[in-house]
Amino acid sequence: MALKTATDRQKRIPDNDRDTMKAKAERVLMADVSKSDIDILMNMGAAITADTDPADVRDRVKMQSNVLNPTIKDQEIKDVLSGTITEPTGKFKKDQIKKD
Repeated sequence: MALKTATDRQKRIPDNDRDTMKAKAERVLMADVSKSDIDILMNMGAAITADTDPADVRDRVKMQSNVLNPTIKDQEIKDVLSGTITEPTGKFKKDQIKKD
């Protein structure tokens, strides 16, 4: 069955709604930082600042026998340490809302 018009093709393509696509893009761009990540990073002590290399931060976290969420990115670590991120974000924010 051939699609004869452009509107027929648009109807056939899933998720071609602008609002749906925008919502998907926002979900993809959202950082995933958990409450435990924030607690671990904020309790690292004065030796760790927002300027500290994220690889060094990860090493120090491991030395303290703590584990960060495996999806946390270097920029997210810097944002937590600088105070830009103060609450759970992304999928962890959704988990927090469900618990409330």
